[in-house]
Amino acid sequence: MSIANVLEEGEPITPQRLFRMRRPQRLDGFNRLTMDIDGLDPQAVDPQAVDPQAASHSASLGVLADDILGFTLWDRRGERAGLVTTDLSLDFVTPTGWLGPELHADGRVVSVTRDGGVSSTAIHDSAGNLIATGTAWGNFVDAGPGPDPSPGNGVERPLEPPASIPPASIPPASIPPASVSPLTRIGGLFAEGDGTRLVVPPNSALANKLGVMHGGVQACAIDLAGNAAVSSPEAPMRTASMRINYFRPTPIDGDVEFTAEIVHAGRSMAVARVVSTGADGRVCAYATVTCRRPSSPVETPGCD
Repeated sequence: MSIANVLEEGEPITPQRLFRMRRPQRLDGFNRLTMDIDGLDPQAVDPQAVDPQAASHSASLGVLADDILGFTLWDRRGERAGLVTTDLSLDFVTPTGWLGPELHADGRVVSVTRDGGVSSTAIHDSAGNLIATGTAWGNFVDAGPGPDPSPGNGVERPLEPPASIPPASIPPASIPPASVSPLTRIGGLFAEGDGTRLVVPPNSALANKLGVMHGGVQACAIDLAGNAAVSSPEAPMRTASMRINYFRPTPIDGDVEFTAEIVHAGRSMAVARVVSTGADGRVCAYATVTCRRPSSPVETPGCD
């Protein structure tokens, strides 16, 4: 049983709360979404992973980026009924060693047309270090049960309340500690057998407001599966980038499988192709995951 299922016995859990994110804010010229990483150990591993390195906490950034990018495009939909994200791209600049207690994802609009747009994000830790960058392409739609800034969703998320009004308290027991790995957080299990196959069991805590799997949760699972496919205890890799195409909504009333296939395996870089399928066998998303061998940074002469 996943952590999310256990927590649902108390208070309903959303992907945003599951990944310790606050409500988005509209600031001067950009939107901001904050993720709590207080107490996160970047070196923590998950015993359920095929390879301990597959428990990389960078997978959590998929949820953070997907949410801020969708929320930012949502602001520009005009009179259109909703938004569906079709493409998500992420580049991980600093996959480990973040300085807490928070990560800040700032979202900005890049381009808007009548039928959709592009948004971008830059994610920094509390010390101002650049952690990741990302972009999303979204299509505006005219039909749907209602608006939602999250990709593929249908109900608008509330904004951060003014500073003068304290946000509603959330019982600490309702949210997993920041040290819990993304793999355990989504309840994923690597299936035995040939190849790399990550299975995410039915879990309503992973759903968006329409009741299908949140796009950021899929990005999290794709990161984990792609990294596991190319890593080994002797030769660990870190996820460097992801390119995801969302084809259709992903039901969560059955197992969702993320199957990774190695496209290229070199000494310093490896590439995996990841396909997600629902319980009905239909492909829901297709992704390319690039991983790189960990390397120590080199100081540039003359720079402080």
